[in-house]
Amino acid sequence: MKKFLYIFIMLFVVGWAQAQQRVVYTINDGWKFTKGSPFEAQLNNCDDSSWETVNIPHTWNDKDADDETPGFYRGPAWYRKQLFVDKSQEGRQAVIYFEGANQEVQLYLNGQFVGEHKGGYTRFCFDITSKLRYGQENLFAICVNNTYNPNIPPLSADFTFFGGIYRDVYLQFMNPVHIATNDYASSGVYIRTPEVNSSSASVEITTLLTNNTLRSAEVIVESLICDADGKEVKRTQADIKLVSGETKADISKKIKIDSPRLWDIDDPYRYMVYTRIFDKKKGALLDEVVNPLGLRWFEFDSEKGFFLNGKWRKLIGTARHQDYFQKGNALRDELHVQDVLMLKEMGGNFLRVSHYPQDPVIMEMCDKLGIVTSVEIPVVNAVTETEEFLTNSVEMAKEMVRQDFNRPSVMIWGYMNEIFLRRPYTEGKQLEDYYHFTEKVARTLEATIRKEDPSRYTMMAYHNAPRFYEAAHLTEIPMIQGWNLYQGWYEPDINEFQRLLDRAHKMYKGKVLIVTEYGPGVDPRVHSYQPERFDFSQEYGLVYHKHYLDEMMKRPFVAGSSLWNLNDFYSESRVDAVPHVNNKGILGLDREVKDTYLFYKTALIRRPILAIGNREWKARGGVVNTEQNECVQSVPVFSNAEEVELFVNNKSLGKKKTESGYALFDVPFVNGENQLEALAVAGDTKLHDMLRIHFQLVSSQLKDKTLPFTEINVMLGSPRYFEDRVANVAWIPEQEYKPGSWGFVGGTPYRRKTGFGTMLGSDIDICGTDMNPVFQTQRVGIESFKADVPDGEYSVSLYWAELDSDKKKEALIYNLGADSEQTLVGNRSFGISINGVTVVDDFNVARDYGYARAVIKKFVVTVKNGKGLSIDFHKKEGETILNAIRIYRNY
Repeated sequence: MKKFLYIFIMLFVVGWAQAQQRVVYTINDGWKFTKGSPFEAQLNNCDDSSWETVNIPHTWNDKDADDETPGFYRGPAWYRKQLFVDKSQEGRQAVIYFEGANQEVQLYLNGQFVGEHKGGYTRFCFDITSKLRYGQENLFAICVNNTYNPNIPPLSADFTFFGGIYRDVYLQFMNPVHIATNDYASSGVYIRTPEVNSSSASVEITTLLTNNTLRSAEVIVESLICDADGKEVKRTQADIKLVSGETKADISKKIKIDSPRLWDIDDPYRYMVYTRIFDKKKGALLDEVVNPLGLRWFEFDSEKGFFLNGKWRKLIGTARHQDYFQKGNALRDELHVQDVLMLKEMGGNFLRVSHYPQDPVIMEMCDKLGIVTSVEIPVVNAVTETEEFLTNSVEMAKEMVRQDFNRPSVMIWGYMNEIFLRRPYTEGKQLEDYYHFTEKVARTLEATIRKEDPSRYTMMAYHNAPRFYEAAHLTEIPMIQGWNLYQGWYEPDINEFQRLLDRAHKMYKGKVLIVTEYGPGVDPRVHSYQPERFDFSQEYGLVYHKHYLDEMMKRPFVAGSSLWNLNDFYSESRVDAVPHVNNKGILGLDREVKDTYLFYKTALIRRPILAIGNREWKARGGVVNTEQNECVQSVPVFSNAEEVELFVNNKSLGKKKTESGYALFDVPFVNGENQLEALAVAGDTKLHDMLRIHFQLVSSQLKDKTLPFTEINVMLGSPRYFEDRVANVAWIPEQEYKPGSWGFVGGTPYRRKTGFGTMLGSDIDICGTDMNPVFQTQRVGIESFKADVPDGEYSVSLYWAELDSDKKKEALIYNLGADSEQTLVGNRSFGISINGVTVVDDFNVARDYGYARAVIKKFVVTVKNGKGLSIDFHKKEGETILNAIRIYRNY
């Protein structure tokens, strides 16, 4: 009988104890939302019936990123929600927890002000216990404001500052005696590993305890370390007395773990630390939190690079922005998880979480997958010379460190990126004072972070203007120097990259060096067999990344690198090949795999890999260039096997040795469907990949009856190919006219002048189209475009955009001198005739349509008597231009 009574009592105690544990859940769904500042929006009597209903994560700028209107909404907006809170939670501590909202937040509950937070990328929470009504509806009203504030970093940056509550929001209920939530929204538990080696490890656990009762409390604090299977490894307990209203730290003595299983890149083993508080008298469980524990030791050496658990490792990875196609930065957890999985799948072992702390699930995935990380606060481009700016920056640094303190993957804290990219002064005492204040900010942040966490390294990232940073002594301050280098992209000489690495190594003795950014823009729709910088082709991306990776691997003093960027991301001020998007990702905005991603995958992954490149270029086109009515074009095949074999339409093209992870095959495409099949053997593993491609073959002799003419789509002034994925139309490069064929007569390609020579086409946003590359190049001074097509009826579409403005524009600071030396348009006017018939007498693109707007004129033309097509341009004033032409046979 006693046995059954004992079991009953234990079940009752356990059930009661579990009921006292934390209750944590999201309140993401069904918020009322509006932009602006409606009158008394925090009060119950505010009418929100006409407001939009949204779910969190939410940003109000998701549509701004893809429209043609310059800029994006930066201002206040309100979220309101009536939320019923169960009476069972009454008497408990209540907290509302935000994973991130950009960038200033004011919270009201039932009409009363609760608190505010500044900064768009760190977590924060508010105690709402005293204002919550149990067993009834509660009005949560939140004002979020992403207006420019000179005292809150970032001040400016090459990414869009999406506004909104763009990460999860939680309610938390806990016992009034609990593990503290008021320490910068951290877990309240800090785990240190002062001594780790292959035979033993010591662990110290600091727990912050809060007593929000009116009486003192005597509790037992327990730290339970379990292995990955949940088996107990070590347990410690301590008695603590808390006075009313007190938050107090309990620090455990060193806990020794023998023969630890280490956290490593290849084996990211994690123990779990359960921190529990028990009522000393009743034995009831009052609160519990769980944190990961990774046992590892690491070291950066200025000559030899990075060592993890005594083993040399080259850190190769990416930086990452947190946005996604047509979603802005309001992402579900699954999309964040997918990004880190794709980095690991590529073979990356390093993630620079930049330029700001990101969703906690990112760090969780890096812990799980064995990816070394650096995390940084968004002090980017410039500082404001005020104490308020400095205070806000220091608060962000404390939030960052304390919130991710227990992450085994985190080994670097960063705090400045290209801080002199936007210097407000160029000379004199003002510049000198600015340097002094920036140095003060840097030294304060460095001291703050090192005091918060002496176990990790600090890092600052510079752009290629070392004299600025030397003048302000910034190169002396951090433990790691990060260099953002873009030679061969913004600057013309790609070989200057390795010379800069050697200079930095020689100049800054004793400083660890990481290449924190590098990369070219790549639009996966664009291809070129004459690749050059700023052409946004997949092919130039391969040239660039191959060079950079080769040079970094040669130099052991380069501890690591984070290419820019894992994914394409929104940047409102940019135009490039895709408006308002920075295309430097090795994945697209929608996470399309580019050839550059496949290049790194074959370079870094150990398991056998085989993948045909140009994977998404499935609507290709080109001109017959063999006697067999084929078009030979180059196709990369990526593999870490020694050699690969490629078949086209079941015919072998032979085997080729791979170099730098890929082999290039000259593939003879036929008109219509083509099947590519790649084979390779790596060790005992047979590899296979297949791709189907539709090819639009254009005859070099347009009256060739073996290949009847249907259409041709040509970009003028360009050697590039472009894939219109919406209509599955293949655009091909221009060629000079030869009798019987087609092409231009006269003129020269438009090339823009920059501070570093000339570049292909224009870098302006072309309004009225989603095919910028078709309109950003042109042939200037063109006399004719001829096509010796067979007799019939044709639709002839002529494409224009005026690339020279009549207004001065501001240079984009991120192009580092690669912006156009702007040519101002004169009065350009010309006439057009087709087969001798004047169709337009006075055509002036700028006058009739304005600057940088897509214009398409379609003419229906009958070709007869074997004369073919001749579109002639008659100069009146200024130079004639044509950007592209489409000739389509109707009958």
